[in-house]
Amino acid sequence: MSDDMSAYKDVFLSESAEYVQAITEGLLALEGNPNDLEPVETVFRGAHSLKGMSATMGYTRTAELTHTMESLMDTVRKREQAADSSLIDLMLRAVDAVKELIDDESSGNAAVDVSELVSAIVARTESRAAEEPAAAVAPESAAQTPTASAEGGALYRVRITLSETCVLKAVRAYMAIKRLGHMGSVVETEPSAREIEDEAFDRSFSVIVRTRESEESIVAAISAISEIEGVEVEVAEEPAVVAVEERPAEERPRKSVPKLAETQTVRVSIGHLDSMVNLVGELVIIRSRLDRLARDLGSTDLAETLSALEQISAELQHEVMQTRMVPVGNIFNRFPRMVRDLARDLGRAVAFEMGGLDIELDRTVLDEIGDPIVHLLRNALDHGIEPEEERVAAGKPRKGTVRLEAGRDRDLVRIVVADDGRGMDPERIWSKAVERGLVQRNERESYTLSDIFMLTCEPGFSTAEKTTAVSGRGVGMDVVKGKIEYLGGTITIHSEVGRGSRIVLTLPLTLAIIQSLLVGAGEQIFAVPLSAVTEVLARDEVKLKTVDGAPVVVLRDGSVAPLFRLDEVIGSAERRQRMPEATDHIVLMESAEQVRALAVQHLVGRHEVVIKPLSPLFKDLRGLGGATVLGDGRVALILDPRTLFGMGV
Repeated sequence: MSDDMSAYKDVFLSESAEYVQAITEGLLALEGNPNDLEPVETVFRGAHSLKGMSATMGYTRTAELTHTMESLMDTVRKREQAADSSLIDLMLRAVDAVKELIDDESSGNAAVDVSELVSAIVARTESRAAEEPAAAVAPESAAQTPTASAEGGALYRVRITLSETCVLKAVRAYMAIKRLGHMGSVVETEPSAREIEDEAFDRSFSVIVRTRESEESIVAAISAISEIEGVEVEVAEEPAVVAVEERPAEERPRKSVPKLAETQTVRVSIGHLDSMVNLVGELVIIRSRLDRLARDLGSTDLAETLSALEQISAELQHEVMQTRMVPVGNIFNRFPRMVRDLARDLGRAVAFEMGGLDIELDRTVLDEIGDPIVHLLRNALDHGIEPEEERVAAGKPRKGTVRLEAGRDRDLVRIVVADDGRGMDPERIWSKAVERGLVQRNERESYTLSDIFMLTCEPGFSTAEKTTAVSGRGVGMDVVKGKIEYLGGTITIHSEVGRGSRIVLTLPLTLAIIQSLLVGAGEQIFAVPLSAVTEVLARDEVKLKTVDGAPVVVLRDGSVAPLFRLDEVIGSAERRQRMPEATDHIVLMESAEQVRALAVQHLVGRHEVVIKPLSPLFKDLRGLGGATVLGDGRVALILDPRTLFGMGV
């Protein structure tokens, strides 16, 4: 590769990954609805773009493979063959090969041979196109399809009415016009393309299209689009030939399809973003120190200047953090293919659903959660979803459902993996735990249902009777729990025998800068993540009791939460489970759906802190999640609510 081309390699790799993902999503959508032409167009255009990009970079094998993929999908576009399961399988094999080829050729290697795959695609393209030209189209279109001809077929006026609840009228109109363009040749629109793009119409518009499709096919194709209320088709009068031929180039029919504006974006290295976050973090620390100096000096002018600096730096910080936020859909979109392939391998009939794809997470967090979700989805398919005959016998739908969903909760993101399978049997889990020596049989009464389910997260725990590649709820659950806790999150498991399971991963939005509550024990200051704090109360606002010699706080709903003193937990005072002092404050904290109360000697206030990792020497120290530098230059340790209350015991 020339030096000029090597400069574009990173851009090529990034953009090609997006095209590969778009092709994969298009194929899966096409498999679900073989009659929908939109995913066909997506796959065709993706392969076409990859072919051109690969040829430009000099990656000839990739260009050859994507060219054959484009040709095969062209026969589907022309309706010369159906998008059946064998075609989808072949195209997905090709997608996997494209990824391998790109890695191979971009590294300067020639280890990947796809000649057999190329031959298989060519054979499928030629044989199907030759043997079944009229499988889905009228006989007279065998030689030339409506998409490729501007003259063949009849001229129709298609009047389309959008539903009253349609919000983005221009988008729906564009989808309808584009679909008609696939079926033939769009001659013009009423109102004009510009007016449609500007939404300068009520709810109805008309499209003049020349096509060899039947009126029924046109109605069916347009009615399949969401938010379409009505479709009327009538034969249109043929325009005078001279009128068409004398149109200026800018008024030709092809120009009548509205174009939606594209988002302007710039690709930025994640390394640059990390550096920006670190610099903004230092700016936050310096701003805090200046605030303290201004208070000590009592300067009004300095205070006013710092107020403006604080506003600007806060906006800068917000914008920098936003650049690191990425929709979870960027990770989720790789799972439909995995679920499809695994369900086929296991012989399971599964509907895979996803939600909350626009929820955003810090890129650092997002990159780490892929493997845990893979573990959970594999377990849901292998151990959760039953075989079809077992589901039918249990009165369930023949096809099982697995759902992956993300949602926001304050400064946290919850990711849920749920299935409607056989569920988890707590008694069986308990028996296996006793058998492996994880618990004592006589301790059963002290374990809640949630505690028993969490035993599946112990290393090596499994309820599978036989070992397979994906057997048992316990496979990888210890890995999942460890990874989520490493990210500062928690995992909770809900399940009901015969009805399914629901696993919730709770994660912080970002690992860089957090809102915290500063509390004190003696001269030491600690930061508690505000996302874990549910309430702060004075000593006289709470009702205290003693249960088995240990202090507890009685909550408003009548339940109790164990009470800990901060100085005892961190080891600065002897652990005697004393009641809090009259001047203490009670901080209620929630982690993994468990509420605990922490008695602190004094409150410093709410502050934004920059998380600094602890030295590797302290990696095994439980209860601490990092450190931060305060405005006066002092270092404050950040408490980890998940492991804090095991300290000092």
